[in-house]
Amino acid sequence: MKINEINSEGKISIKALITKCDKGKTQKNTPYLSLTLEDNTGVLDTKYWNLTDEQVNKYKVGMVVAVEGDVILHRNAYQLRVHKMEIVEENDLSAYVRSAPMTRNAMEAKVNEYITMIKDEDIKTLTKTILQESKDDFFNYPAAVRNHHNFVGGLAFHSISMVELCLMIAKQYPWLDKDLLISGTLLHDIGKIEELSSAVLPEYTIEGNLLGHISIMSARVDRVTHQLNIQDKESVMLIKHMILSHHGKMEFGSPVLPMIPEAEVLSLVDNLDARIVMMKNSLDQTVPGEFGPRVFALENRMIYHRKGSK
Repeated sequence: MKINEINSEGKISIKALITKCDKGKTQKNTPYLSLTLEDNTGVLDTKYWNLTDEQVNKYKVGMVVAVEGDVILHRNAYQLRVHKMEIVEENDLSAYVRSAPMTRNAMEAKVNEYITMIKDEDIKTLTKTILQESKDDFFNYPAAVRNHHNFVGGLAFHSISMVELCLMIAKQYPWLDKDLLISGTLLHDIGKIEELSSAVLPEYTIEGNLLGHISIMSARVDRVTHQLNIQDKESVMLIKHMILSHHGKMEFGSPVLPMIPEAEVLSLVDNLDARIVMMKNSLDQTVPGEFGPRVFALENRMIYHRKGSK
């Protein structure tokens, strides 16, 4: 059985990857595990109760496990209560993780299409150079460790979704600079390739924790523009400004606020795409007609899954 096939309470058997594994103790001081299990169709909140100290130390993030247990409704979402869990030896974890809803080839074709739309040759060259340096990682890495687009290919898919939104906005406001919108959007999160450790089961790197993807990417733009001898171009400075300001507020990690319309669009579209995906993630785990669990990244709101929707 796949995780997305779970649609009722009852006994199930699944094989999945442990992507979260937190130890805890009950009020009676009995060890238990709070787990997140994942396969290539979804994630499942999981509890393994009444363990010994030896058992609770047996399981770790990155293990593939064969699990038997009961699915119950807990806070309007399905939760697995484990009866039996055995470790399965697997060298290739790709079959147990979610990936972007576009193929690698389709995403590459979209990105190439966007680059051909850029008219400013300096911006086009800058964008192509950085993307070429990052090619495989850009199309493999997630956009985040958790919350949104946290799947293989999430970084590219998030960027593509944002470009599509930017182009729609540019139709309504044709005076916006499409070159800045396309380039700034494609480049804004590439620093996450250095901020995160890997495409599968990523953690924050030392550089990621100490510097963050915004400053990492700003330094990278400086390096590449000096190599291309275009560092003094105003258009290059504006791209760098868009990267530095794309979180929209200083308290959210941007050292400067958006000061050109294109930077404002980028920060709003970035936030929109992330928040809509977080809402969709909540809906996917919630029974129609009910509210899902509170989502910390969405101001601790509960998201309602309307009746009759998928």
